[in-house]
Amino acid sequence: MQRSLFSRSLLLLCAAAVALAGCAPVTQRPVLEEKAIAEEALKQRALAWQDLQEDVARLYRISYPILARAADLCDDKLRSSIGARFANAPSIAKEFRESAAKLTGLGDHLQVMQLAPGAPAERAGLREKDILLALDGKPTPSGEGASTKFTAMLVEAAKTRQHLEVKIRRGSVEQVLRIELEPVCDYPVVVNAADMINAFADGKKVEITRGMLRFVRDDLELAVVIGHELAHNTMGHIRKQMGNALLGSVLDVLAASRGVDTQGLFGNIAGMVFSKDFEAEADYVGLYFTARAGHEIDNAPNFWRRMAAANPDGIQQRGFGASHPSTPERFVALEKIVAEIKAKKAAGQILAPQLQK
Repeated sequence: MQRSLFSRSLLLLCAAAVALAGCAPVTQRPVLEEKAIAEEALKQRALAWQDLQEDVARLYRISYPILARAADLCDDKLRSSIGARFANAPSIAKEFRESAAKLTGLGDHLQVMQLAPGAPAERAGLREKDILLALDGKPTPSGEGASTKFTAMLVEAAKTRQHLEVKIRRGSVEQVLRIELEPVCDYPVVVNAADMINAFADGKKVEITRGMLRFVRDDLELAVVIGHELAHNTMGHIRKQMGNALLGSVLDVLAASRGVDTQGLFGNIAGMVFSKDFEAEADYVGLYFTARAGHEIDNAPNFWRRMAAANPDGIQQRGFGASHPSTPERFVALEKIVAEIKAKKAAGQILAPQLQK
C-alpha cells in the first residue's frame, strides 16, 4: 500500500515537472562572469555605504548642537565632547570595509570623519581626514576597537582637564592642536535602519529611522524630531511609563492570585495613563531644545501637518485610548509654544521650559 502510494506521488511529481518545464523562459540569457558580478557587488556596497554615511553625517550635524545647547537641562546625564566623529577601517562593518577604505583612505589609525559645526574641534583647527596620533602625549589606539578605546581616553581626560592636546597628521605634516572640551547631553542620536517613518527614545539614546530621514524636508523638521525624542529622555518619560506599568502589573498579579487572568490588562493601561501628556510635554520641551540650537522655529508646527497627511489616522486620534495627541491638537499647541519662545527671545530671557509650580 505504501509503495503504491509512493509510486503515484512520484508520477505526480514527474508530471508537474514536465508541466513546469513548458512554462520556463525561452530566451537565450547572457553568460555572466563571476568577476564582473563581484565588481558590481563592490560598487553597490560602496553606494550603500555612501548613502548610510550621508544619513549619519546629516543626523550628527543637526543633533550635536541640540545636545550641546541642552546640556544645562540634562542634569547629570552629561559627557564631555570636542564635537568630532572618528573612524578607522576596522570600525567599519566587514561588508563595507573595502569600499570605505577606497572611498576615504581609512586605515588602522583613527581618522576624523566629521566635525560638528561650531564645536570645539572645528574652532581649534581640526579638519576632516586628519589622522589622530596622540592624546595628551599618549599614542592613540589603532586597529580593532580603536574608536571605543579612544572614547575611553577622552572620558578619562575630561575628569581632570578642560582641554586636550591632540597630535594629528595632515598629509605629511604633524602638528599639535589644543582643543577645549564642552559638555553635551549624554543621549547619543543614532540612525535606525528601518524604513518606517518613526523615531524612538529609550532613556539612553535617540534613534531616528532612515524612513524618517527621508521624510523630513529640511534641517528644522529633523531638529524638531530630535528635540522631541531628546525631551522624552531628559524628562524621564520612559522611566515613568515603566514605573506606571509596574504598578499596574501588581493588580494583574493580585487578580491572578484570585483566579482571574487579566492578560496584563492593568499593566498595559497603567503604562498608557500619561502617554498623551508625555507626548505633549515632549513637544513643548523639544521645541525649546530646537530653538536653543539656533533654529528659526516659526514653521515647526507644519511638520505635524505633513505627519497628518502621511498618517491620516492621527487626525482624529483622541480620547482615553489614544497614546498621542491628535495631529490638529499638536499643531495648535505648537503654535502657542512658538509664540511663547519668540516672546522670551524678544525679551532677552533664557529659553527654558516653564515648570509647574
